Amino acid sequence: MQQEIDVEPGQTIIQQGETGSGFFILKKGTLEVYKDEILLAVLMYPGTIFGEMGGILDRPRTCTIKAKSTAKIVHVEANSIEDIVRNEPEVAVKILKTLANRLDRTTQKLIDTARESPFWSVR
Repeated sequence: MQQEIDVEPGQTIIQQGETGSGFFILKKGTLEVYKDEILLAVLMYPGTIFGEMGGILDRPRTCTIKAKSTAKIVHVEANSIEDIVRNEPEVAVKILKTLANRLDRTTQKLIDTARESPFWSVR
């Protein structure tokens, strides 16, 4: 099941540490992503998927997401994810691309950190 939600500036959508349930899709507006109160990213493109890791893995949320402006989001229930994969392959592909891009960025950050660290300078 999908539910459209209107969000006000400053409103918390996802709280770091809370149990995940489903994921969200940004329809309009601007959101900020925080990890341990540090701003990591700004989400502003319609169609951006967020909260999918906690929603799919049924784990605590890894970041806090707050609205920077008035926004409209869609919440997709966790029990709907399998139905979406079967019936809406374009959404499933978007989720896969989102996860792959995030994994790629994380891997690159690890590589960059390893190059800067004397512990990883063995050649």
